[in-house]
Amino acid sequence: MSVNTPLCHFVTSPPQGGRLGVFADRSNTKPAPLAVERCFRILPDEDERRSVRRRRSPPLWGRCHEVTEGGLLPHTPIPPKIRKNARAMRNVMTDAELRLWNELRAHRLMGLGFRRQLPIAGYIVDFACPAEKLIVEIDGSQHANQSDQTYDQVRTRRFEADGWTVLRFWNDDVLKDIDNVCMHILIVLGKDRA
Repeated sequence: MSVNTPLCHFVTSPPQGGRLGVFADRSNTKPAPLAVERCFRILPDEDERRSVRRRRSPPLWGRCHEVTEGGLLPHTPIPPKIRKNARAMRNVMTDAELRLWNELRAHRLMGLGFRRQLPIAGYIVDFACPAEKLIVEIDGSQHANQSDQTYDQVRTRRFEADGWTVLRFWNDDVLKDIDNVCMHILIVLGKDRA
């Protein structure tokens, strides 16, 4: 018998003479929507196995789910190369990205939760609010030439096909008039009246 668990991506076998069982994490009094088992232990008899509280864990294959304020967002697994690039991009943000991030981070903009350099649909977006399905892109002068504009249009159509709203701002707009950029984001989301 072999067991493949959500926490381990390798196959384990139970020790000789026992059965492998799981018991749920009891440190949290309110169970999460997709609770996963934390620990393994040997279950010596059938009575003890019945007394163990079990929770259904999410599948490891196919479509994964991410829990956000807006509910569950289905997404495909992220390739390791794109994940590595996104992490590297978080460490080398442009001045405009850093300025906007300081306004968006930690739910500072009307309680909206933004994430930076987030992989979505095979691309890495500058900022995203998954709960509102909003993407904010900051474009530099290199985005003014025709080939980059065509590439940006392809990206935008891909995001819109998945239900995302895409906002694009120039670096100068963010650096010189950050208040109006933030107000525009709130107006698009319909949160400008509080």
